[in-house]
Amino acid sequence: MRQHLLYVMAPSRLHDISGALDRLNATRLPDEGPLTLNFELDHRLLKGVALRIYLLADLDGVSPVLRQHPIDLLVYDERGVDAIEALQAIQRIGRDVNLLSQLWGPDFQFPLSRIVAVLRQTPEVDHRIFALGRLNVRDVIVEPKKTALMLRWLREVLYAGILRDNKVGLALSGGAMEGLLYQAGAVLALKHAFQGRNIYDCDVISGISSGSIAGSCVATKIEVEELIRSILDLPSPYQPFKLSSLFDLASVNIIKRLITTSLRMHKVKPSQWLEATLESIPTGFFKGDKLEAYFHELFTQHGLGDTFESLRARLFIGVTDQDTFDHVTLGRTPLDKMPISAAVRASCSLPPLFTPKGIEDRWYIDGQVTKSCNFEAVVEEGARLIFVIDPIKPFRATVAGSSDVKGGYFGVIQTIKALISTRFETNLRAVSEQYPDVDFIVFQPDEECAKMMSGSPLRARLRTEVIEVAYQSTLRRLRERHRVYSAKTGRYGFELKSIEALRKLETSYQELIGIR
Repeated sequence: MRQHLLYVMAPSRLHDISGALDRLNATRLPDEGPLTLNFELDHRLLKGVALRIYLLADLDGVSPVLRQHPIDLLVYDERGVDAIEALQAIQRIGRDVNLLSQLWGPDFQFPLSRIVAVLRQTPEVDHRIFALGRLNVRDVIVEPKKTALMLRWLREVLYAGILRDNKVGLALSGGAMEGLLYQAGAVLALKHAFQGRNIYDCDVISGISSGSIAGSCVATKIEVEELIRSILDLPSPYQPFKLSSLFDLASVNIIKRLITTSLRMHKVKPSQWLEATLESIPTGFFKGDKLEAYFHELFTQHGLGDTFESLRARLFIGVTDQDTFDHVTLGRTPLDKMPISAAVRASCSLPPLFTPKGIEDRWYIDGQVTKSCNFEAVVEEGARLIFVIDPIKPFRATVAGSSDVKGGYFGVIQTIKALISTRFETNLRAVSEQYPDVDFIVFQPDEECAKMMSGSPLRARLRTEVIEVAYQSTLRRLRERHRVYSAKTGRYGFELKSIEALRKLETSYQELIGIR
C-alpha cells in the first residue's frame, strides 16, 4: 500500500535530500503546486512499501499541503544551519493544524503521533527527545549517517506494532429523528459516490441512538432509497415509516406509577412531598414496542436477518446501562445473542421518551447518554479507514443575539447540541492520537443543514427536506475535498467518482428516489 510522507526541512537541506532521493532512483513527479518537490520511491529496504514523498522547505506550508494530500507521516528534519529546533517547529505545526481543523472539520485534525523528528547530535539531545515524547511525537532518530538507516527506520515507524487489518468501517452518532433523516441522506450519497466498493461494503459498522437504526439498515443491506421512500410515504416494499407507527404510549406504566405514588403520599411527610411527586414521573412515555416490531419485520423480511450472526459485516450498537451508566457495546461477544431490533430499541431509549429496554438481567437506555460515537469499537476490529456520520452540530449564527431572540428553549437545545458536539470532537482527537494509522472521514451538517435542524430534534412532524439537503451537502464535501478523500478511499477499493460526476449526482436526488 502506498504511504504518503511529508518531509519538512530547512531550505539549506532541500538540495541534499532531493539528491539522496535521486541516488535511490526515486521517480520525480510533476509538481502539483509551488510548495513541494514530489517523488515516488519503491526501494527494496522498504520491503514492499511504496512512498509518495513531498519535500517541503517552508514550515508555513504544512497546513496547505495537508489540505491537498493525505499525509500518513510527517518527518521534521532539524538539521541545517537555518533550521528551527524540532520542539519549537512541531509546537508551531500543532497550532497550525488545530486552526486547520477548526476551519475544515475534525477529520483534518493531524495528530502529533503522525510526526517523527530527525535531530542533530547535541549535548542536550536526550532532554529534547524527552520533551518531544511529552508532545506525543511518535519517534525520533539522531543524526543518521546513512540513507539505508533512514529507510529502515521509516519502514519500522510506518508498520512496527501495527497489527490492524485493511478494513473499512462506518461509525454513526445519534441525533433523534432528524439525525436519522440526515444519516439517510448521507448514506444515500455515499452509496452512489463511489465505484467498486461503496458504503454497503464496510467491514465494521457501529451506531448509537438514531445511528443504530441507520447502521443496522446498512449492515442488513436495507436499500436506503426504499427506506427514504417509506419515510416520504411513497410506494415502497417497506412499511410506511411514520411517527404514529413508531410511538406507542406506555399508558399502563404511567398509570401504575401514578397510582403507586398516590398510595404512598399519605405516608410521606409534607417536607418530602416534592420528592415523592417527582418519583411519579415515568421513565418513558412510550413503550418502544412498535419501534422494535417495525425493525424486526424490516430486517427479517427485507434484509439479511434480525440476528448479529446473520450479517456479513460486524455490527456494534452502543447503549447505556441505566443503573451503572457504563457504556455497553451490544453485538460484541457475549452480548450478541439478542435480536438486532432489540438492540436498536435499547439504543434509542432516550429518557423520558422511551422506557428502558430490558436485555437479559440489565436495563439499557440511549447510548448517546454516555458516548457520542463509538469509534473505538470500529478501530479495535481492525478498520484503518472509517467513515463517520455525525448529525449533532449546533447552528453557528453570525448575528449577535440571534439565539436570545429565539428564546430559552432554543438556547437549551443549542447548548445540549454544543456539549454533545464538543464531546464528539474531543473523543475523535483522542482516538486519532492513539491510533495514528487510522484515517477518519467525517460528515456533519453544513451551515444550511444545521440551520434547518437547529430546533428540537424531536419535532412532531418529520422535516423530510433534511434528507435531500444532507445528500447534497455530503456530495459537495466529497467534491470540494476530492484529492485528499479519493487518495484515502482509493487504497481500499472505494474509487471516488470524478468531480463532474459528483456534481451531476447532486441534482439527481429526486431521480434516485423515484419522485416524479
